[in-house]
Amino acid sequence: MLPKSNAKGKKMKREKNLTIRVSEEEYKRIENIANKIGIPKTRLARNLIIAGLEDAELLDKLGAFDIAKLIEKIREKALGQNYKLITE
Repeated sequence: MLPKSNAKGKKMKREKNLTIRVSEEEYKRIENIANKIGIPKTRLARNLIIAGLEDAELLDKLGAFDIAKLIEKIREKALGQNYKLITE
């Protein structure tokens, strides 16, 4: 099967589905914002994920994740092995 092309003839990347679960409160918040700006909930959720990924990638470039892991290790040593700052 050949890759799909858009109206301008450019090849489009295949998209993957991602299923997530949100609380009823989170769902209502997404629904309210989507309704206010007039876009589907799924489009808003995708936009929010993209924005969050961009923020996370910037934090990674700045070394924030490495610092967070170091802080977690220090707290584990100070407070015991059962303590976890960052959940997995």
